[in-house]
Amino acid sequence: MGIKWNNLMENEKKQFEKMNELDKFIYFLLLQFGSPYGWGKENPESSDCSGAVCMALFAATGLLIRTTADDLYKRVFTVVNPRPTDIRAAFFITKKSGKHGDGYISAGTATHVAGFLEDGVILNSQEPYAKVRRITDVSDWFQRNGHEVAVRGLDREALVRLAGEGKNRYGLDSELNRYFDMGA
Repeated sequence: MGIKWNNLMENEKKQFEKMNELDKFIYFLLLQFGSPYGWGKENPESSDCSGAVCMALFAATGLLIRTTADDLYKRVFTVVNPRPTDIRAAFFITKKSGKHGDGYISAGTATHVAGFLEDGVILNSQEPYAKVRRITDVSDWFQRNGHEVAVRGLDREALVRLAGEGKNRYGLDSELNRYFDMGA
């Protein structure tokens, strides 16, 4: 008795191929549920906040970028009033300039991003691991710590443009090719 993983995965593949881009984005966010936080990572075993969103975008659209939460906020998710049918993300933006980790950030910088699953629900990839959360649970903490929250929709043309530029600010996670065909 037990799960027949090969059969299960074959069925998952068939279901995935029938999905639209939004459903693929959500599906890949959920694949990360319970995986440990890994700074600079973007794979189903471990990712950071922007890596989780970049990987889900790649799975959904076939367009590969690797960048920061702030870059996603300012250059990729620029639709201010997204529809429920849009690929969306929640951004946590600092209201004041100051020290952040080992660096310095300016007011208006998105310091965290979470992929949107449905209204009020996000996949939050943050230490110690990724989990499904209500946005209010996460935003309350960020707001108490000098941030505001913005939900933005994907600007697909911007994503296409950045993918064409090879916009991979950190370089790609070396583990990514275990899960995706990266081409020649």
